Amino acid sequence: MDEKKGQPVIVSNTLGERITPSVIQFTEDDEIIVGAEAKEAFEAGESGCASVFKRSMGSNDTYCSFNGKQYTAEDLSAILLRYLKEEAEAVTHQKIDEAVVTVPAYFYHKERQATMNAAKKAGLNIRQIINEPTAAAMNYGVNHWRENARVLVYDLGGGTFDVTLVQMKKNNQMESLQTTGDHTLGGKDWDARLSAEIESKIESETGFYVSEYPEIHQTVIQNAENIKKQLTTRNVANVRLNLPNYGWYSTTISLEEFEQSTTDLIERTGTLCESLLRGLGIGWRDITDILLVGGSTRMRQVSSYLKRISGHTPLAQVNPDEAVALGAAIQVHLPLPEYSVITMAPPKQENTSNSEFFKFKRQELKTASQQAQKYTLPGTVGKETALNNALCMSHVDVVAHAMGVIAVNAEGTHYINKTIVPANQKIPVKCAEAFHYYTSARGDNEVEIYVLQGTKAPLDCEIIGKYVVSGISHDRTDNPTTIKIQYSYDINGMVHVQARQGSGTTDLPIREEAVPADMSKFGRPIDPQEMKPIAEALSVVMAVDVSGSMSGKPIEDARNAMCHFVDNFEDYPGDVEIGVIAVSDSSKVVQPLTSNLHKCKTSIRSITECMTGVCNAGHPFNDIQSMLGSLDGKRLGIVLADGMWENQSLAVSEAKSCHRMGIDITGIGFGSADEKFLRDISSGDIDSMLVDQSELTQSFGKIAQEIGGSNTGKHGRTGAETSVATWLAINEQ
Repeated sequence: MDEKKGQPVIVSNTLGERITPSVIQFTEDDEIIVGAEAKEAFEAGESGCASVFKRSMGSNDTYCSFNGKQYTAEDLSAILLRYLKEEAEAVTHQKIDEAVVTVPAYFYHKERQATMNAAKKAGLNIRQIINEPTAAAMNYGVNHWRENARVLVYDLGGGTFDVTLVQMKKNNQMESLQTTGDHTLGGKDWDARLSAEIESKIESETGFYVSEYPEIHQTVIQNAENIKKQLTTRNVANVRLNLPNYGWYSTTISLEEFEQSTTDLIERTGTLCESLLRGLGIGWRDITDILLVGGSTRMRQVSSYLKRISGHTPLAQVNPDEAVALGAAIQVHLPLPEYSVITMAPPKQENTSNSEFFKFKRQELKTASQQAQKYTLPGTVGKETALNNALCMSHVDVVAHAMGVIAVNAEGTHYINKTIVPANQKIPVKCAEAFHYYTSARGDNEVEIYVLQGTKAPLDCEIIGKYVVSGISHDRTDNPTTIKIQYSYDINGMVHVQARQGSGTTDLPIREEAVPADMSKFGRPIDPQEMKPIAEALSVVMAVDVSGSMSGKPIEDARNAMCHFVDNFEDYPGDVEIGVIAVSDSSKVVQPLTSNLHKCKTSIRSITECMTGVCNAGHPFNDIQSMLGSLDGKRLGIVLADGMWENQSLAVSEAKSCHRMGIDITGIGFGSADEKFLRDISSGDIDSMLVDQSELTQSFGKIAQEIGGSNTGKHGRTGAETSVATWLAINEQ
């Protein structure tokens, strides 16, 4: 940046070239050549060359292999960035350790992350990632500012295509309104069509099948770009090839033939442009200018096509190869905007369709436009001016992709993509949501979140990550805890996820895990078993009076009622343990807590009257505390009493100690049992009962139903078995 003039400048490399081609050659003696020399080698058909790797960023697949070494697109980008860094240091005689890096606006999170990784490998810290159309528009705005102008930036590079609508506003602020694109569409696709056209001519005119000669096919591909360049200034380009067993072959390719073979490619760019305008509710007449960026826009087809569909003659005020770099240089010196916040409003009715389910209300915080108020913009509306200093400018960008999560529809039948942050929100931006989560007393409490980019069905979107929220504390009550998730796009268009529990101020741990290779379940109807609720862990101790008054039918009825109670938990959707105590003159643990319900019933059937004495001098509450006191989850003691106990005040005192420990107690009495005593020992969560002996089984069944037996459970899964689908179903309903 020439700060005296407030203008960015291009620094030539050590060869005096203003542009360095993104081509790398690996030689047999392990030398790495970057730039023009590597491109010449590529066009000459030499081995060890790599190009057009930008569109493969974000893939961990091997892009190429040379000299026994494998390289991903990220590795190749790191080599290129390191070369550029070293060249700039050699020319400027300054150490460079920070950079603004430009990327296609339509890059997803993983491509942006790969770009940052490549920069780090190259020894560079990323100050900011900026979208290429945005950078070009900033460079254009420095010299051609028109307040209220709407500029469509049409960026067609070698491997990618982006289109962004930018508005020049008051107070020197430039704002991106919307962006879209295709990161698999670029000049190389035109080259491929040109290669196919040449090979078709060879085969039809000579009978020579190029497909049978890989080296000739490669030569055609490598020469296609030069032929394409010839057609930018000439109507006919010459082709001359030496074919094996044939000799020299010559032909021509006309501009008309070239453009006819690529009509569908240029129309794909037009479709994206018109989609962008429709998304803003405007038409071609509502834009001021079309700015061409990227070397591939030099094709005459681009300008003529855009003029035909828009009525605007594209601008030629910027160098399409240099505009992006110049804009990046401007961004280095500009203030960064602060986060804005969007909030999600719940639906007004349950049957609201998914597309209308969430409404977005924008709350603007302090932005770059407010930071730029101190500057004065020369010029008036409609009059083109030059900014006296590029440092006067500020810019607010937008994100190209909506962010969503995999959720379950309200009916619980299918997985959906629930939008969290819509596309084309100004960045940086945050959005938070809260949902209810039933915690588990045993095992880890974790929530899995699959984050998407895009608006289609889950498997048709970019699944950018699996985020696992851990460290969730167990809520000892029956109520679910609240988990708050905050999603954000930072200034680089990168996704971030944070989580907190309840009113806590500390972030919960979140780990990123690899997205499973098989995600097909999210494209199928949901298995009802998957949504089967998992209840809270449950520990129950039954204490039965075995004094002399229980002899005969009473003890038999008690044993049957207790066994029936245990049967209610055969299919309990969670961890359950049951223990048994016999009490009369003393208390005895007949069965320690066990999850083996068959074993528990065997122990119950072993109980006999008077096994701990004839009278009622004892109580079971100390043993209940010992068995349940250290556990988490739902804890319940059921006390079956017959007749009056001798030391009821002591029993009530120890029962209340259980209450204070969070252990629920319920009393069931029959015969001459004291109803007030039953109420006093009961904690109140489950009412005490004074019943007829014949009603014992129904009484125990009622308790089982109230605490989750008989296949009744809570809505929502808990613990390690929590699925992304289930907790979101809670939120959706």
